[in-house]
Amino acid sequence: MSNIRFFYNNLFDLAYQVIPSSENDNFPASNLQNCFRTKVWRTAGAVPGTANLIIDHGTEKAVASIILANYSWASAPGTLNLEFNSLDSWGAPAHSESLSWAATPDAYGNQNVIVKCFASQAYRYNRLNVVYSPNEIPADWDLGRIFLGTYFEPENNFEYGGAENPIDPSYIARSVDGQEHIDEITGYREREFVFPFESAAQWLQFQQVFNRIGISRDLFIAFNYDTYTNDLTMYGKITRFNQVSNFYHAIAMGFRESR
Repeated sequence: MSNIRFFYNNLFDLAYQVIPSSENDNFPASNLQNCFRTKVWRTAGAVPGTANLIIDHGTEKAVASIILANYSWASAPGTLNLEFNSLDSWGAPAHSESLSWAATPDAYGNQNVIVKCFASQAYRYNRLNVVYSPNEIPADWDLGRIFLGTYFEPENNFEYGGAENPIDPSYIARSVDGQEHIDEITGYREREFVFPFESAAQWLQFQQVFNRIGISRDLFIAFNYDTYTNDLTMYGKITRFNQVSNFYHAIAMGFRESR
């Protein structure tokens, strides 16, 4: 089984250019680089449902994973590929990764997430290529967040038994007569987890993750990539990062999901 994976250095956000084949005027592709996953890109193609997104990194960049979040595909697109090439030419891309659509899971409350890790590929250009025709009727679609890049997987996994707490931040006000007024707010999850033993070299890599994002930037974390690839890959912020060091490095982390 793979260990926890941190997807923190998002090349998509640093891209030189992001070029959509189409976009709704009110929902441009630039929304994909906003940290709010509900701020979406909406296609508006001459052929509904068929769209692509070209990512120009400016120079050759290594990519070993992709994550797509908050998509509106209610069923599997007929085509869902991430392509790689040295030039902005897509008749015969140098490499392609086929992605598997994931339905919204029932158990974990996760919002739509597709995750795939693969052997690292280094090219200047990527293209997300999608054809979506539910019930054979082409339809434009939304996409909220993209991660492209590499990831950090520590040598030792976090301790089992770490707490996951579902949080409902809704407000309930009670009148003097006992009637309740409720403002419902979308819930989220918080997690606490501990790495009981990590080497000095691993500690430095953890520190690099924290130095890159701190507590103010979002990242994706795959808590169990092998078994619950989509269900337990969460998007949010690190809330605390503590180290205790004697002859080894024990690391404790907190995480809050972003909705």
